[in-house]
Amino acid sequence: MTDILQMIKEKIKEVQQNPGALFGLLYPYLLVILVALGLYYASNLDFIARQTVPAFLPEVTVDSDLSIQPARSVPPINILDYASANDEIIAEGEKLYKANCSSCHGENGAGGGPAAMGLNPAPKNFTDNQNWKNGATLSGIYTTLEEGIAGGAMLAYDYLLPVEKISLAHYIRESFLTDKPEDSQSDLEALDLTYNLSAGQQLPAQIPVASAKLILLKENELKTNTIENIVGNINQDNSRGASIFKSVSKNPVKSISFLVKNNGWKQFERNFIDFVSNNVNTNGFDSGIFRLTSDEWSLLYSYLNNNINL
Repeated sequence: MTDILQMIKEKIKEVQQNPGALFGLLYPYLLVILVALGLYYASNLDFIARQTVPAFLPEVTVDSDLSIQPARSVPPINILDYASANDEIIAEGEKLYKANCSSCHGENGAGGGPAAMGLNPAPKNFTDNQNWKNGATLSGIYTTLEEGIAGGAMLAYDYLLPVEKISLAHYIRESFLTDKPEDSQSDLEALDLTYNLSAGQQLPAQIPVASAKLILLKENELKTNTIENIVGNINQDNSRGASIFKSVSKNPVKSISFLVKNNGWKQFERNFIDFVSNNVNTNGFDSGIFRLTSDEWSLLYSYLNNNINL
């Protein structure tokens, strides 16, 4: 016991004379503690990394299709007549803004509308004169309304008439911008050329994609049934014209499909001969057509012309 006490006294004296020796005494213990903590962390890594806050998922995902739009004419406008705003233009722009823009950009144009939450990037703050994608000029805002902004939540408002987009652009500039950049005449003329404003446009009708797919399927189904019926009738036909067709067509369905899709050959026999001869091996016919006599060509042309009716 006396020896142990003596050893402790010597260690205390050694530490007092050399404080650095304390680290040497404690180092093995520190090392054991660090290793134990490391092992504990590794054994609980799966729990530590686990996300305990559930991810937000919208209750309903809406996949909207195109709406039905009738064909319409877009009247021509002279952009130079709309270079400056008047009370009528501003009033129209205000109605359009409230109906189309305020939900994201806010009533005050600062970008904090009720629909702005979660949008990345956030809707543009119109009161900030900086960082306008296409500029804050009349032509720049018009371009943004016409084309939208790729990669962002700003969609194209190309369904608006040109005069409506101009009114909306003027309202944004007059209501929210403190330092409005102005277009030069050449800027406005370039806008006119880009979007054909002075010429007007004829916009085709628009139908939902789902409806368009059904129409295409019906059309293809009708053509497929027609081709199958023609080939079936030829297979059961023992006439001279049918026999000539069978002898020179290695793929009857492909041959008839080719003739159905390109019916310009029906006008003249010469058109038919050139049309078939120039597309051998891609139209279902084989090289046997080059051995046909003029009478056989005439019989084949007459037979197919009478039996392919769409």
